[in-house]
Parts: sequence; structure tokens; C-alpha cells
Amino acid sequence: MPRYYFTVRASEGDAGIHAAELNDDAAALAYACEIAREVMQSCGSTDRSLQVNDETRPMVLSIPFLAACT
Repeated sequence: MPRYYFTVRASEGDAGIHAAELNDDAAALAYACEIAREVMQSCGSTDRSLQVNDETRPMVLSIPFLAACT
């Protein structure tokens, strides 16, 4: 199972990295949306994004927090 890394990006710099072993890119997207919702609840800001990469690719996907709310 591939390991994915989730980096919260904000204008003031990166706010942390989460790692998880997930089945595929679709599962990584769902997990990224969960992380975005949790961070937004704690800080209330939608002016952030989440970058996802794995062990073989520099970037699998990137989503703005606002898109994770829909």
C-alpha cells in the first residue's frame, strides 16, 4: 500500500505534514478533504491548500480548502 504525505500550505508557510498508507489516489483525495475540514474547524481559515504527494511523485494533487467544503 502506498504511503501518502499531506502538507497543509498557508500564506505564512507550511503548517504541518500528515502521512498515511492508503489504497490509491482516490482514497488520498478523500483523506485530504477530511484533513482540510478538520483544520478549517480548528482555525476557521479557508485561505489554505493541501498538497498531496507519495513516495514516487512530487505532487499527486493539490486542493484549496474552500473546495474541500463542497
